Amino acid sequence: MATGSNAAEMPDHRKRNTFTSYVAPMPGDVRATADTNEWCLPSDLRDVHLAKPRLLPGEQIVASAPAYMYTPIAPMEGTRDNNRDNSMSMSMSISSNGNSSSSSNNRSHGSHKEATFGLLSVTNFKLAFVALHARTTLSNSSTPLASDLYQENTYLGRNEVTLNNIDQIYTIAEQGRAASALQAARTGAGGRRGTHSGRRKKLEPAKQQNIHGRIVALHIICKNFRLLKFAFQQQDSKLSGGASDYGKLIASALARFAYPMRHDLSFAYAYREPYYSVLLGGVSMYASKNDWARELIRCGATEWQVISSSAVPQLQNRLQACKYSLPPHFVIPKCCDVERFLQLSLAFCDSRAAFWVYSYGGSAASLVRLAELQPASQQDTKMENIMLELVRKCDERKQLKLIQLTDQLPSIQDVQRAYQKLRRLCTPETPEKFMLQDDKYLGLLEKTNWLLYVSLCLRHASEAAATLRAGITCVLQESNGRDLCCVISSLTQLLLDPHFRTIDGFQSLIQKEWIALEHPFQRRLGHVGVSGGEREQAPDSEQSPVFLLFLDCVWQLLQQFPDEFEFSQTYLTTLWDACFMPIFDTFQFDSQAQRAAAVNEGRLVLRPVWDWGEQFSDKDKMFFTNPLYQRQRGDLASSQNHRRSLAVAGHSHKLSPAGGVTGAGAGAGAAAAGGAARYTINPQLFATQSSVPQDRYLEPAHRILDLAIWEQCYYRWMPVLDIRGGGQPQVDLFHRLLLSNIAKMQRCIDMQNFEELPDAFYDALGEQRPSQQQQQQRQQQEEPVEYVDGVERRRKSMPGGNAASNGLQVVNGGPLQLSTLSSFFPFGNPIAGDAPHELYDILSSSSELLLDTSSILDKSSIV
Repeated sequence: MATGSNAAEMPDHRKRNTFTSYVAPMPGDVRATADTNEWCLPSDLRDVHLAKPRLLPGEQIVASAPAYMYTPIAPMEGTRDNNRDNSMSMSMSISSNGNSSSSSNNRSHGSHKEATFGLLSVTNFKLAFVALHARTTLSNSSTPLASDLYQENTYLGRNEVTLNNIDQIYTIAEQGRAASALQAARTGAGGRRGTHSGRRKKLEPAKQQNIHGRIVALHIICKNFRLLKFAFQQQDSKLSGGASDYGKLIASALARFAYPMRHDLSFAYAYREPYYSVLLGGVSMYASKNDWARELIRCGATEWQVISSSAVPQLQNRLQACKYSLPPHFVIPKCCDVERFLQLSLAFCDSRAAFWVYSYGGSAASLVRLAELQPASQQDTKMENIMLELVRKCDERKQLKLIQLTDQLPSIQDVQRAYQKLRRLCTPETPEKFMLQDDKYLGLLEKTNWLLYVSLCLRHASEAAATLRAGITCVLQESNGRDLCCVISSLTQLLLDPHFRTIDGFQSLIQKEWIALEHPFQRRLGHVGVSGGEREQAPDSEQSPVFLLFLDCVWQLLQQFPDEFEFSQTYLTTLWDACFMPIFDTFQFDSQAQRAAAVNEGRLVLRPVWDWGEQFSDKDKMFFTNPLYQRQRGDLASSQNHRRSLAVAGHSHKLSPAGGVTGAGAGAGAAAAGGAARYTINPQLFATQSSVPQDRYLEPAHRILDLAIWEQCYYRWMPVLDIRGGGQPQVDLFHRLLLSNIAKMQRCIDMQNFEELPDAFYDALGEQRPSQQQQQQRQQQEEPVEYVDGVERRRKSMPGGNAASNGLQVVNGGPLQLSTLSSFFPFGNPIAGDAPHELYDILSSSSELLLDTSSILDKSSIV
């Protein structure tokens, strides 16, 4: 019989309760054992099988494991307590083992309250975490359940990220038997000084390294600035019948599927659901010769001609076509024949000779993109001079300005380094690191050089726009003409043309500058990994978020000119997230030739990302519109500048002159099949005058002190920075509330029915709604009567429809408080209670006015 002294001297691993119950628990029995089990789990993970991710057709689960998911930064209130507990546990462990185990339990008990337990799964499409139990809180408060008023993607859940979005994976190995996996997940390499140093190791699949040791935690850094932290429970191999290193299981699956070496290994090839396009007429895909011809007509460019590669015999010859890397359609000077242009293009990088993209003004000054000479031809600039002279002949004044972007703007490697520094600044792993960065935040932000590069792009775009306004042709020259040329050219057209500031126009601009002229999205966004041998031959990676740099520049313009853009910052943030959705082909390829090969050989189903209805509901698409956007009367004169946006409104059908359906779906299909239109538009047969307004240009401030950090995109995954009731979403909501009231008043005026005037109208007059007065009088006359123990009792009448002073409807007996709104809405925490229903009413009512072709401002005589 064991004595008490022997039991006290028993080792810790002998004290564990090894009893296994084979009796199925009652459904919903989640009684925790927080005092004895640091993971606070039901016995034997009995409910993990209930947490399964939702799978798409063609999606398969590769690996699954029970895990805890942590927020990127723990609440700051609990950080000080945890640090104090850690220091106390270190001092107490010196005195006695019993106190050490007690402090460890207390520390673990405080740690698991910040995490959510569930099932972590890796599929061939995404990394999904399905919560098994609700988040543990310190107090059992009776707060209402969170609603779904946040941006909800059809293909991705709130705790799911695509494998394309994963950039870096860090593994945290086990420190010993007594090490706490929960604490490792919270602190990682930045925990107690000297405890976890060197244990946070980056997983590099390109080196094909083996994963050694047990993995107790994973830190996953995404390309959209999201930080995911998971911790795993390690089971005893004697009890589980074998090794159960859940961390190594998930890490191995991610290393295999998150970094494909070929593009045909992407989930897009496995997802073969048919796509029926309903995005028609609004977005020009620039996938046909007629799309470019219409743009020439709109800009009044008469000295340029559209060339289709399929119509050039030299480009159809396999022996000669391999020398060129030209897009399917491009615009060249009319004074130059195709054969001569192709001969000159061989001297330039990627065969990118002078390509027309835009014309402005009465003199039709042109904006031209040009690559640099091949390294072998840089000593002789004869070919370059000949090409520039051909461009000069297309200018009415025979004037030309060449802007060398390579010498004045950062390289793609510089942009990548700035992006990595900015992301490290926006994704601190621990509260201690966050506080350390916060003390010198402005200095660290300056060292990233990100805002410097944004400033340089805006400055050169302003210079190019001023050149075109002066009636001088502007030529943008870059190494390959496919990276920063896209940024400067797109920004220049945004500054000059109000059509490109609408949602449809902006999407058409991206199609023209980035998709049709073939920005290498596959290499720049890292959709395909680089093997070890290729990495040694090319040490400088080609991965660089040039497109994010452009979106940041557009966001800066949106802050300086909030009434000039139809889209909101939520639209821009969503567009950046859409770059990593492999189901949509828009941002997945380097060239149109790759896209056509994927369709013909890999049977890829093309889906343009501009069909937002495939990903989001009507509620979510309402966030894409800017409530401050002011439509000009002249915009209604042209269908190109129409206020209604197909991205947020109901889809309309438009037939082409040939009798076929035009639009995104038709353009995608034409690009895949390479078929020509029934007839080709000849720009010479139409009016030569430009229809672009010349009085709507923008002159932005481009100094660094005039710029700001894009908080919604970069900080939305950091709960510690969320300010309830603060931020730009509060301002947008009040603007939408004002538009909602205007829409209701306009409807009453049009219908001559004033019974549905908004509550704000009666609040301003200090009167009560007539219908409410009649209802109260009717209730007073017919008050319900009940009898209690034979005694007549009259029930207390409920007030009929109170209204808040700010015009918001009553929620749960009181006014809707904007303090429930996240500062990163709609990407922040969900809205609780009945508030989502009231906010949805405001969004839908305001959208009626935004999408209406004739507003109250057009009908009033004061405009």
